Amino acid sequence: MAKPSQVMILANRMAREIVANQTAARIMLAFDASLIAANRALHMGPGRAAAFSQAFHEAIDELAGLYVDDAEENHDDHIDYAKGKRDEIIRKIVGDDNFVEFNKAYGEAYIDELKRIRILEERRAEQ
Repeated sequence: MAKPSQVMILANRMAREIVANQTAARIMLAFDASLIAANRALHMGPGRAAAFSQAFHEAIDELAGLYVDDAEENHDDHIDYAKGKRDEIIRKIVGDDNFVEFNKAYGEAYIDELKRIRILEERRAEQ
Protein backbone atom coordinates (compact mmCIF):
# COMPACT_ATOMS: atom_id res chain seq x y z
CA MET A 1 0.00 0.00 0.00
CA ALA A 2 1.39 3.38 -0.98
CA LYS A 3 2.22 5.95 1.63
CA PRO A 4 -0.45 8.71 1.71
CA SER A 5 0.60 12.05 0.27
CA GLN A 6 0.90 15.14 2.44
CA VAL A 7 -2.18 16.56 0.70
CA MET A 8 -4.19 13.46 1.62
CA ILE A 9 -2.94 13.56 5.21
CA LEU A 10 -3.97 17.24 5.47
CA ALA A 11 -7.35 16.54 3.83
CA ASN A 12 -8.05 13.70 6.27
CA ARG A 13 -7.06 15.88 9.22
CA MET A 14 -9.39 18.65 8.01
CA ALA A 15 -12.24 16.18 7.48
CA ARG A 16 -11.82 14.76 11.01
CA GLU A 17 -11.92 18.30 12.43
CA ILE A 18 -15.10 19.13 10.49
CA VAL A 19 -16.78 15.94 11.71
CA ALA A 20 -15.70 16.63 15.30
CA ASN A 21 -17.13 20.14 15.12
CA GLN A 22 -20.39 18.88 13.59
CA THR A 23 -20.67 16.22 16.28
CA ALA A 24 -20.19 18.76 19.06
CA ALA A 25 -22.81 21.03 17.47
CA ARG A 26 -25.30 18.16 17.13
CA ILE A 27 -24.81 17.12 20.73
CA MET A 28 -25.36 20.70 21.88
CA LEU A 29 -28.46 20.92 19.69
CA ALA A 30 -29.79 17.71 21.29
CA PHE A 31 -29.02 19.06 24.76
CA ASP A 32 -30.82 22.34 24.04
CA ALA A 33 -33.81 20.43 22.65
CA SER A 34 -33.88 18.20 25.74
CA LEU A 35 -33.96 21.28 28.00
CA ILE A 36 -36.83 22.77 26.00
CA ALA A 37 -38.71 19.46 25.98
CA ALA A 38 -38.19 18.96 29.74
CA ASN A 39 -39.52 22.45 30.36
CA ARG A 40 -42.56 21.96 28.15
CA ALA A 41 -43.48 18.41 29.12
CA LEU A 42 -42.29 18.29 32.73
CA HIS A 43 -42.36 22.00 33.62
CA MET A 44 -38.68 21.84 34.56
CA GLY A 45 -37.40 25.24 35.54
CA PRO A 46 -34.16 26.71 36.82
CA GLY A 47 -34.26 24.72 40.06
CA ARG A 48 -33.99 21.33 38.36
CA ALA A 49 -32.17 22.42 35.20
CA ALA A 50 -28.70 22.16 36.77
CA ALA A 51 -29.35 18.61 38.00
CA PHE A 52 -30.77 17.69 34.59
CA SER A 53 -27.75 19.18 32.83
CA GLN A 54 -25.35 17.19 34.99
CA ALA A 55 -27.36 13.98 34.52
CA PHE A 56 -27.50 14.53 30.74
CA HIS A 57 -23.73 14.91 30.45
CA GLU A 58 -23.11 11.92 32.73
CA ALA A 59 -25.47 9.82 30.58
CA ILE A 60 -23.63 10.86 27.39
CA ASP A 61 -20.32 9.83 28.96
CA GLU A 62 -21.85 6.57 30.24
CA LEU A 63 -23.24 5.57 26.85
CA ALA A 64 -20.12 6.56 24.94
CA GLY A 65 -17.99 4.63 27.42
CA LEU A 66 -20.29 1.62 27.14
CA TYR A 67 -19.87 1.45 23.35
CA VAL A 68 -16.12 2.06 23.29
CA ASP A 69 -15.46 -0.30 26.22
CA ASP A 70 -17.52 -3.05 24.57
CA ALA A 71 -15.47 -2.73 21.41
CA GLU A 72 -12.15 -2.69 23.28
CA GLU A 73 -12.72 -5.09 26.18
CA ASN A 74 -14.96 -7.60 24.40
CA HIS A 75 -13.30 -7.19 21.00
CA ASP A 76 -16.79 -6.65 19.57
CA ASP A 77 -16.77 -4.06 16.80
CA HIS A 78 -20.51 -4.65 16.34
CA ILE A 79 -21.04 -3.60 20.01
CA ASP A 80 -23.78 -6.17 20.55
CA TYR A 81 -23.38 -6.17 24.35
CA ALA A 82 -23.52 -2.36 24.50
CA LYS A 83 -26.58 -2.25 22.24
CA GLY A 84 -28.30 -4.75 24.53
CA LYS A 85 -27.41 -2.75 27.65
CA ARG A 86 -28.65 0.46 26.01
CA ASP A 87 -31.90 -1.27 25.07
CA GLU A 88 -32.31 -2.58 28.64
CA ILE A 89 -31.78 0.89 30.15
CA ILE A 90 -34.07 2.69 27.69
CA ARG A 91 -36.84 0.04 27.92
CA LYS A 92 -36.96 0.47 31.72
CA ILE A 93 -37.37 4.23 31.29
CA VAL A 94 -39.91 4.38 28.46
CA GLY A 95 -41.76 1.07 28.86
CA ASP A 96 -42.47 -1.61 26.28
CA ASP A 97 -45.04 0.41 24.32
CA ASN A 98 -42.66 3.33 23.68
CA PHE A 99 -39.44 1.36 23.29
CA VAL A 100 -37.42 1.48 20.04
CA GLU A 101 -34.48 -0.92 19.82
CA PHE A 102 -30.98 0.35 19.08
CA ASN A 103 -30.78 -0.84 15.47
CA LYS A 104 -34.09 0.82 14.61
CA ALA A 105 -33.24 4.06 16.44
CA TYR A 106 -29.64 4.40 15.24
CA GLY A 107 -29.38 2.07 12.26
CA GLU A 108 -26.86 -0.75 11.99
CA ALA A 109 -23.87 0.55 13.91
CA TYR A 110 -20.33 -0.58 14.58
CA ILE A 111 -17.12 0.82 16.08
CA ASP A 112 -14.45 1.67 13.52
CA GLU A 113 -10.67 1.48 13.88
CA LEU A 114 -10.58 5.00 15.38
CA LYS A 115 -13.15 4.05 18.05
CA ARG A 116 -15.96 6.02 16.42
CA ILE A 117 -19.52 4.78 16.13
CA ARG A 118 -20.32 4.34 12.46
CA ILE A 119 -23.67 3.58 10.85
CA LEU A 120 -23.92 0.90 8.16
CA GLU A 121 -27.60 1.47 7.36
CA GLU A 122 -29.86 4.43 7.98
CA ARG A 123 -32.43 4.40 10.77
CA ARG A 124 -35.48 2.35 9.97
CA ALA A 125 -37.85 3.96 12.45
CA GLU A 126 -38.20 7.28 14.19
CA GLN A 127 -38.12 7.28 17.95
